[in-house]
Amino acid sequence: MKTEAREAAGEQWSANPAGTNHAVAKEGTREFYDQMTGSRYRLQPWLPSLLRSWVPRGRVLEIGCGAGTDHSVIAGIARDTVAIDLAERGARLTQTRLRLEGRPGVAQVADAERMPFPDESFDGVYSFGVLHHTDHPEQAVAEMRRVMRPGATFMVALYHRHSMFAAQKLLTYLIGMRWRSQSWRDYLPELEYGAARLKNRPLVRLYSRGSAKQLFSAFHDVRVTTEHPALSGRLLPRWLRPFGWYVIVTGRR
Repeated sequence: MKTEAREAAGEQWSANPAGTNHAVAKEGTREFYDQMTGSRYRLQPWLPSLLRSWVPRGRVLEIGCGAGTDHSVIAGIARDTVAIDLAERGARLTQTRLRLEGRPGVAQVADAERMPFPDESFDGVYSFGVLHHTDHPEQAVAEMRRVMRPGATFMVALYHRHSMFAAQKLLTYLIGMRWRSQSWRDYLPELEYGAARLKNRPLVRLYSRGSAKQLFSAFHDVRVTTEHPALSGRLLPRWLRPFGWYVIVTGRR
């Protein structure tokens, strides 16, 4: 079922699949993917090792694959992978990358709130920076649980409400007097690359550590940490670590 938020998300990531703005090579070439990978992991240097430490050896689903940067890491470890994205362009770019790298796996267009998979289909589910754009995140999380096998694990990254980056955006909103012409809810999507140029902007939610944990309350062994996009957590002063831009949630079914 189409909704305003789904259409806006589809428009945003059809025009700007995550990371493609950091690549200048011809789209779909090896150089294009190499440039995206280099840029992403310079901005999130903690992510590759964190991801590799989590990826199960079985069948893994990624929700919101973008252009396939993280999915390439997952596909190098898991026995089998499936990637979904609301945007056809993102699914196509991910499938092209899998083919170029000679990795098995399928990328397809699908909605996280109504996934086209049987119950208990996956040993792991991964989603980075996606579920906070959905109309009904609780429904997407329920779908995650439905398609996970008993004992399967997940890793999800959400935008952090109490982060330095969110504080900077709020300061810009207030000092720039943007509140005169738009609400905070309408302004917040401008943090996404290219969104300010679109008529329909994607929905953006921010989560505290507590609200993120509550979102996954139906799971077991739920742990919540925070990470900063530009610095390894090991390099951040201890007092700054709780203010990272991402809330990372892990747990098992």
